[in-house]
Amino acid sequence: MRAAIIDDLESCREDLRKCLHQYLNGHYAGETPAVGEFSSGEDFLSQFQPEAWDVIFIDQYMDGLSGIDTARKIREKDKLAALVFVTTSVSHAVESYGVRACGYLVKPYDYGDFEKTMELAGVEKIRSARFVRVEQEKVLLREILWCDKDEHYTQIHTDRRGVLRFRLPFGELAGLLAPYPQFLPCYKGCIVNAERVERIDALVFRMDNGAGVPFAQREKKKLEGLYSSYLFQREREDALL
Repeated sequence: MRAAIIDDLESCREDLRKCLHQYLNGHYAGETPAVGEFSSGEDFLSQFQPEAWDVIFIDQYMDGLSGIDTARKIREKDKLAALVFVTTSVSHAVESYGVRACGYLVKPYDYGDFEKTMELAGVEKIRSARFVRVEQEKVLLREILWCDKDEHYTQIHTDRRGVLRFRLPFGELAGLLAPYPQFLPCYKGCIVNAERVERIDALVFRMDNGAGVPFAQREKKKLEGLYSSYLFQREREDALL
């Protein structure tokens, strides 16, 4: 998850960061958030790029640009990022509807309040919309079946767009996918999306579209263990949601 925290108090940014890590560890173990911290709306907007963030936490009362005005400028360029206001008052709750805020966290709050806010924000929808940008192409994580190498090309196999080929080192793509635990290193030069695996047949990952990704006998025990661990964690997440 890519999260931005906009607050003029360092202690408040730290509290949010800790809550976010605790939430992901409890609900999506193995997923590492990419967190950006900004001390003002102006600071954030000076570096803002559309589609760069999954969720943006915005303090309502800051020196300079207010939280609601920051949110309005964000919405001019990015219609999809989840906006969560963090404030000491609910007096601006009505205004927040105008920027389609999906959460309102009132200070002082505890982890339980944060957890409820994240659930109301629709974390599953946020996760479903995640993507990686490879060269000039945007690829949704959920459409990836597996990735591999073909001589000088790195390939992403998808169910709807076929095989996407890029002139970049495979390690670079592996780095983009590393924060997401569903992507399992199958062998050197191959990564499988465990969310799209239906089962393991002998020495083949059988994908949900019927395709097969073979692996060597020597990798069987390790890969069965990784896949089993992923399935356990997914079942645990489903039970918590």
